[in-house]
Amino acid sequence: MPTINQRYVSNELSHFVGRGLEEEDQYNLLIKIIRGGWLSHPPHIPGISGNLHIDPLAKISNNEMYSPQIVCFCDIPHADLSIHIKKYSPFGLSFNKSFIIVKGGYPVHYIPKQAKVYRPKKLSTDELVEIHKTGNRESWYPESMYEHVDMGTYFDGMIQEYHKFFGKLISKLFEQVRNADDGDAIREANDIQRFLDFQIFSFIKFFDSSISEEHEDNFYMEREWRLVGELDFTINDIETIFMPRQYSRRFHDDCPEYTSQLYFI
Repeated sequence: MPTINQRYVSNELSHFVGRGLEEEDQYNLLIKIIRGGWLSHPPHIPGISGNLHIDPLAKISNNEMYSPQIVCFCDIPHADLSIHIKKYSPFGLSFNKSFIIVKGGYPVHYIPKQAKVYRPKKLSTDELVEIHKTGNRESWYPESMYEHVDMGTYFDGMIQEYHKFFGKLISKLFEQVRNADDGDAIREANDIQRFLDFQIFSFIKFFDSSISEEHEDNFYMEREWRLVGELDFTINDIETIFMPRQYSRRFHDDCPEYTSQLYFI
């Protein structure tokens, strides 16, 4: 990566381990990860990775519909990590941003729930005919044909429509395959849906813009990057290791081969 001059982003992407664990367990988990050379997602079985669970009854605006198996990082300079560390852990490690990019990681797309958007109303044919009878197009078009809704409501509705549409499309394609003995269309539809589910919708994250930056649900402040699957690395790939200062001597005994930067929390 080229040199970054803005302080609000970093050349490194950081991952903190052991959220909710006792401090001793957090340290031991960090050592296990460094020695093993794997950052993994639940159920933490290296080599089995990258699946996606979709709950069609959940809402994408609640960040519950798409649950990809991912490893997450934050794009926050060291000096500004205090809020993030309070939410997660004082024990972590970072990698150069270019290293994560080559592995397939990239930033999530944040959407404030309160943002507004015009969406087309679902009108019957009779209603459309009546609207067209009212006169000047410029006077009736926005109010009659569109409604102003928040972005969360809009996405929830459109994602539901997306699932219904692809469900019907693939069902019809199966019928055609039985008749024409040609599976190319199904493979193409599945490829498109997989692309949208894994690479687009799994990287959307809604947040509440009205809460403080310290709030644990203010996800925007995390500046998250995601990597679908697991990250395999060597100790030489690590840019920085984070921990409280009192663990430094113990760490040098546990990982004498580590020669890069230590950052004390």
